[in-house]
Amino acid sequence: MSKVFSIVLLLVGAQVNLSALVPAAPGQAPPPLFTGGGFLWPFFADTRGLLHAGALRDTITPILGITAAVCFLAAAAAVFGWWVPASWFQWLVIGGAAASIVLQIAWLSGWAVLPLLVDVLLLWAVLGMHVTVAGLRG
Repeated sequence: MSKVFSIVLLLVGAQVNLSALVPAAPGQAPPPLFTGGGFLWPFFADTRGLLHAGALRDTITPILGITAAVCFLAAAAAVFGWWVPASWFQWLVIGGAAASIVLQIAWLSGWAVLPLLVDVLLLWAVLGMHVTVAGLRG
């Protein structure tokens, strides 16, 4: 896995999870086959996911969204050698992907496919391919 591809996946993962903090207004969800906004902004106020809108979903959404984004951004910082030890990289990716997966399941819709794919690719990289910061820096 290349350094650029890894950074792109981490940044996309952070962005889609932070978009949960400000879901699009009811009625603004694009049609199911639309190829634009729903991919990088997969949360819509009228989404009928596994958890219906309410206190539980409203409580866990910011916690999971911010946790996933912070973990992914910290993992990217580790790759660049900024403030975060390289030894934390794998745990940050695993933690970010775990929080993201729970968030996407809570808001499960057709638009959760891209974030879940990003999570799976990141998990496969660190758990299956044993990608490390040293390996990415080459």
